[in-house]
Amino acid sequence: MKKKMFSVKIALATALLVAASSALLPQQASVYAQSDSVDFSVQLATINIQIGDQLLSVPGGKSKDGDTYVGLAFLSKELGLTTSWDATTKTVTVSGPNKTISMQNQSTQYALNGHTFFAPLPPVIIDGTTYLPLRLLLEQMGYSIGYNDKSRVVSISKIKENELKLTNKSETQTKSDNRSISLQYPQIEGWANSAASTKINTFIQNEIAKYRAAAIQQLADLTEDSNGNEPDFPNTFDVNYQITYNQDHKLSLYFIVYTFSGGAHGFYSWDAHTFDLDTGNELTLQQVTSNNTTYKTIINQEIKKQLKANDYELIEPFESIRNDQGFYLKDDTVVVYFGLYEYAPYALGILEFPIPLSDFK
Repeated sequence: MKKKMFSVKIALATALLVAASSALLPQQASVYAQSDSVDFSVQLATINIQIGDQLLSVPGGKSKDGDTYVGLAFLSKELGLTTSWDATTKTVTVSGPNKTISMQNQSTQYALNGHTFFAPLPPVIIDGTTYLPLRLLLEQMGYSIGYNDKSRVVSISKIKENELKLTNKSETQTKSDNRSISLQYPQIEGWANSAASTKINTFIQNEIAKYRAAAIQQLADLTEDSNGNEPDFPNTFDVNYQITYNQDHKLSLYFIVYTFSGGAHGFYSWDAHTFDLDTGNELTLQQVTSNNTTYKTIINQEIKKQLKANDYELIEPFESIRNDQGFYLKDDTVVVYFGLYEYAPYALGILEFPIPLSDFK
């Protein structure tokens, strides 16, 4: 049986967020910008966006990998979000009901209601105009993004999220210049069923307690291995999270934990949980797939189909998901995932397989 992974790198995990459509834009002059981590370019062009029965042409562009960017003014003018720009700190802030996200020009670090996370795409300023990664931003703000390949139209619709507020809790411990522990986790506030939300909050707190204990033990083991001396390499234990679904009285998320204790690179994995907000119970994979008795067969067939289409080079052949298979909900799909080295080399990262929930009905 495969070993269940325990740790995940923040920056790499968020980089696996679903990217915007890769449809081509009209060929225009490419404008160069630079992020904190990679060279970054945006090719400016008008983007066609459908909001309800409105078809709009708005200033935007595409990155070289096909990620859709849109001008900041579009968010406030067409979506009713509040936007601001601080020239001194070069910080963009976008606010909606119960949500405020801030970001800095050319930086891949974002903050949503105090929750700090990293993403692969930064905001960029071109000729005095701020452009933002459309899918990344709007999905964080509670919107669904689609794309029609034939018409080349981006569609945007507001998601009816659960009437609750997710607050961010964080703690850090710096043991020395070389050793640090960082923990972030969500807590539910304002949900009508307080007993259920308290049960979920307690579950999350208990998970964080396990991570904290593991982090402290890891630091203690390193000290023992170094005969009580400080290791000459950094030691890191970071826990973050990603909310993937907050609709229909369900909440789905995965913890993102990254550990580094020497070697060529750190180790990362995800630990996902999906909750029933009416009971506070954690849902199983069979439960979220309409209690379909053949859910494993349906998932296995779809994974094999996607593996063949992507032509992955696997360490060993895939046969079947585990009984404790990792999964999370996103939009109208259940996403099954496999940890590092479980079936593929480290370079391929965590493999994700989205499967429409309609396949199980």
